[in-house]
Amino acid sequence: MPTILYRNDQNISPGDVMKIAVYADYVGRQCYDDFADDGSRSRSEGLSRRAQAVSDSLDFGNEPYLSPETTKKVLDLHNMVSGMCFDRFDERGHMGKTMDLLGMAQDVDDVLDKFVIYHLSPDELEEAEAEWAHEGQFIPKNAIGDDKDARPTV
Repeated sequence: MPTILYRNDQNISPGDVMKIAVYADYVGRQCYDDFADDGSRSRSEGLSRRAQAVSDSLDFGNEPYLSPETTKKVLDLHNMVSGMCFDRFDERGHMGKTMDLLGMAQDVDDVLDKFVIYHLSPDELEEAEAEWAHEGQFIPKNAIGDDKDARPTV
């Protein structure tokens, strides 16, 4: 697990807080993470509780601040949603994530990047670089340009 550090100077806006709030609200209403063999779906208590905890802990003031505890709640929800949590279903049992959910998740990533720092151990860094190299072979070269590196910065 990477070590997560929080910057004191968050430099986030009320709009950034609203992005997190919209994401938490959407997840709490539209996403499902419990699936039965008969094809039924439900929202687990854990997912509902995490979405509500994020909503309850947000600061909507003119100069918002996200405490490390609130940030951890946002990260926990984000990690849960990025796993086995879906908001699109078709008749044949296919589950997926809509572009709306993916866009909101990217917005939350962008906000978190402003004040969350990830430190990887040497073993984690080596594993991540191997994964990036493996995943990088599936990205068309013209999609990222010749002079850009497809790996996220750590």
